[in-house]
Amino acid sequence: MSAEIQFKQGKTPLGYLLIAAQAGELVYAEFGETPGSLLSQFRHNYPDSNDRPSVDSFLERAWSAYENFLQEPEALYQIAVRVQGSEFQQQVWSALLRMPTGTRQTYTSLAQSIGQPTAVRAVASACARNSIALRIPCHRILRSDGALGGYRWGLALKQRLLNAERRFNEARRAQSSEATEAVVD
Repeated sequence: MSAEIQFKQGKTPLGYLLIAAQAGELVYAEFGETPGSLLSQFRHNYPDSNDRPSVDSFLERAWSAYENFLQEPEALYQIAVRVQGSEFQQQVWSALLRMPTGTRQTYTSLAQSIGQPTAVRAVASACARNSIALRIPCHRILRSDGALGGYRWGLALKQRLLNAERRFNEARRAQSSEATEAVVD
């Protein structure tokens, strides 16, 4: 018997969100227009899940990481995740999981990095099928011309996420520079 799928939903600074976990791993995270639409979509994908939201320490930690993403994006990337998809999708998502916070890559370079240089459209499709928002950072992938391209949860959110990661990296570099200067003095 497999572990029960637990879920939590509500409003975050990034919008309405529903996350789900099974056996201490995040398996689902979707943004949506309304709590009802999120719950309906989740029920379609996981018909055997709990009937009601759960209170679970892992879910609470994951929820907190989503709520605080704009200030501390790296906390989310410490959350265990389990993805389900085709072998190709898993290759794409695994490559995304290895990207450092704040980095950006093009669909073309992502396809090249997984050894599939002609599979640019398939890479874009795998990004669009990602069902673990932010934790699998598809928002870091741009078109070859530098434009945002698409994003399953909207281009405005994609831009907010990229900006948050950029600010986080700038603050981290500034702290590192200050620490280096303090040691040199």
